[in-house]
Amino acid sequence: MNNKTENSLMTVQGNKYRRSAMLYKAGTLLFTVIAIGFALVTLYPYFFSLIASLRKGVDIYTPGWKWSDLSLYAYQRILNTGADEAFMLPRWMLNTFGVAAATTLLTLLISAMGGYALARIDFVTKKLWFAALLGVMMIPGQVTLIPKYIMIAKVFGWTNSYVGLVIPFIFSADYTFMMRQFFLSFPKELEEAAIMDGMSRLGVFVKMVLPLSKAPMLAAGTLIFMGSWSSYLWPKLLINKLDMYMVSQGMTVMMGTKYTASPAISMAAAIVSMLPLILLFIIFQKQFIASIASTGTKGS
Repeated sequence: MNNKTENSLMTVQGNKYRRSAMLYKAGTLLFTVIAIGFALVTLYPYFFSLIASLRKGVDIYTPGWKWSDLSLYAYQRILNTGADEAFMLPRWMLNTFGVAAATTLLTLLISAMGGYALARIDFVTKKLWFAALLGVMMIPGQVTLIPKYIMIAKVFGWTNSYVGLVIPFIFSADYTFMMRQFFLSFPKELEEAAIMDGMSRLGVFVKMVLPLSKAPMLAAGTLIFMGSWSSYLWPKLLINKLDMYMVSQGMTVMMGTKYTASPAISMAAAIVSMLPLILLFIIFQKQFIASIASTGTKGS
C-alpha cells in the first residue's frame, strides 16, 4: 500500500509539474506575441517614413507600393547643397552638431564638478545649495523662458549667436543631481589614498574621479546631446538667419515652401536628421541603461 501511495503521489506531483510547465510555456508564448505586436506598432511609423521617403510619386499615403516605385531621388535632393538655397540640410545639421557638442561638453563638466562638490566636499552652505538644487529641479523650464530670453537677447545681445544657444543650458540641476548620486557611491578609500600621496583635490577629480565616471557621463552626455539636437523653441526665439538655423527650425521651412508638394523630400529630411541620434544611442546604449538603472540607488 505504501508503494502504491507513493507512486500515486509522485504521479500527481508529476502531473502538476507538467501542467505548470505547460502554463509557463503558454504564458511565455502569449507574452512574446504581445511584445512583438507592440514592437510592430511602435516601429511602423519609422517603416512608413522610410518607404515614403523612397517613393517617387507625390501621393505617398496610398497603401500599395512596388519595389520599382522606390528611388533615392529625395535623398539626393536634400543632400545637394546647391540644389536649393532655401533648404540647406547639411549646413543646418552642422550648426546643430556644433551647438549640441559644445552644450554637451560644458554641461557635463559643470554637472560633474557640482555633483562632486555636493557629494564629497564639506562646506558651510552645502545643505542649502543641495536644497536649492532640488528646488530648481521642480521648476518647469517654461517658467524661466521669458526672463532667460530678456537676459540673453536684451542684456547680452546674443541674438543670432550660437553662444546664446549654448550658455543658458550649461548648468543642469537634473544632471548635477545625477552625478551627485553616482559620486556618493564612489569609493572614498581611493580618494583618501591619493590625497595621502600628496595629490590635490583638483588632481583627484581630474585624474581619478573623471576617468572612473565614464558610464554615467556617457549616459548623461547622450541625453544632453539628444535634448540639444531636438531643441526647437529656444533656437526659434533666438535665431532668425536661415544659414544659422538648427535642424528643428529647418524642418519647419519646408512647411511653407514648395516642398509641401513633395512629401517624400520632407520624409527623407526627417530621417536624415534623426540618424545622428539613432547612432548615438546605439553606440552608448549599454552605458546609458546601466547608469540610469544605478542612479538614485545610493541614499543621501
